[in-house]
Amino acid sequence: MMTRMPDERVVTAGPGGRLASVVNAYARRVGPSVLEQHPRASVSSPLGIWLLLAACAGAAEGAELASLEEALGCSGASAGQLLADFMAAPPPALKAAIAVWARAGDATDALAAWVRGLPPGIQSGFMPTPAEADAWAERETLGLIRSFPVRIDELTRVVLASALATRVSWEVPFSVVPASAHLAAGSPWAGKVERLLWDGLGRGGDRAMIARTATVGLVAVHCAAAREDLTVVSVSADPGVERAAVLAAAHELAPVAVAGGDGWSAVASSLYDLPLGSGHSWEIAEEHVPTYIKESPLERITGAALPAWSVRGELDLAASPAFAKRPALETLRRLIGPGPDDECDAAQTAIASFTRYGFEAAAVTAMAVRASAARLPVQRTLQRSAVLRYDHPYAAVAVAGRPVAAGGARSSAEASAFPGLPLFTVWVHEPREPEDRPPST
Repeated sequence: MMTRMPDERVVTAGPGGRLASVVNAYARRVGPSVLEQHPRASVSSPLGIWLLLAACAGAAEGAELASLEEALGCSGASAGQLLADFMAAPPPALKAAIAVWARAGDATDALAAWVRGLPPGIQSGFMPTPAEADAWAERETLGLIRSFPVRIDELTRVVLASALATRVSWEVPFSVVPASAHLAAGSPWAGKVERLLWDGLGRGGDRAMIARTATVGLVAVHCAAAREDLTVVSVSADPGVERAAVLAAAHELAPVAVAGGDGWSAVASSLYDLPLGSGHSWEIAEEHVPTYIKESPLERITGAALPAWSVRGELDLAASPAFAKRPALETLRRLIGPGPDDECDAAQTAIASFTRYGFEAAAVTAMAVRASAARLPVQRTLQRSAVLRYDHPYAAVAVAGRPVAAGGARSSAEASAFPGLPLFTVWVHEPREPEDRPPST
């Protein structure tokens, strides 16, 4: 039976909210397994994996179906419907593609029937060449990922892959400030960068706060809103807190940032409940200010300083059962007729960059079944082929939707049908210098 994460704040109204809920929970469960493979910086897309598990659930049976449903966080039928809803109208800021490829000799009737039952828009066909698979990855990720994450050759029997990509611009570009003014003396980034990004928070009430979380206590929260209905939620905790716990806190808060209603104000901590001076990720000061009328004590967050960063990560989905690679690949093997010497592979390549002017990220996830070299046919034929050559580490989650102030309403005509859906998860380990000019268009 699935266990619920502590104090899991999710929005479940409608299919969009339901998908955000189950993917968010999946992301939190696999987070520790991701970090085991990424001892420093980390980037991944749990959504890219979840979509493939949902596709496989439509053909799974018995123990494989039970394992997939446990990983998915819902029934196989529900996962199939959520997959269909997602493919029919992905978040506006996200480019999404799924493909199924099979070797001609493995295109069984069972595989064909499963493919016909997949949602419209999912690509299918015979096995591509390595160059064609690389070209697919590059095309479907806006040029951000140029190599397919698993090997494809004459032994590859079936491949199921997803590609996700986004490239967005901030509503207002960040300013730049000297790093020395905002890096504490003990910061691991002191001396590594000369400048940080600065958000003056003209509307700080729905962009930044100090929040109290169920997982790690007090954290600093900043929301960078893109024009294209996407938000990057950055969460900084005490440096002594385990990375997995900080990522869990980021996933706890990310849906709240774009959910609307009173969720945002419900988790915010009053500055008057905190001591003056330096905290692990903030500085609190106090002064008397003039007002026209007698008012209650005022409080506001006046700015946020964050580093620019860029992260790339490779993920072996066979390294932990949390990813649920085994039941998915066993389902694919059954569809094509399992061979005694089949070799299974599952991997993800992901990349993300947070800059002065915007955010971009992409992930390609693939599951493949290959025949052993011992099963190669004896006959040979001629073939020609070409070989084509913040001030300490913190978590960030890119989610569909834009920040909404307490009680506020969205005004974007292209508002996402999946507000709060986590798209990419990042652990920022090292900063980089921000660029001086916007990217050329």
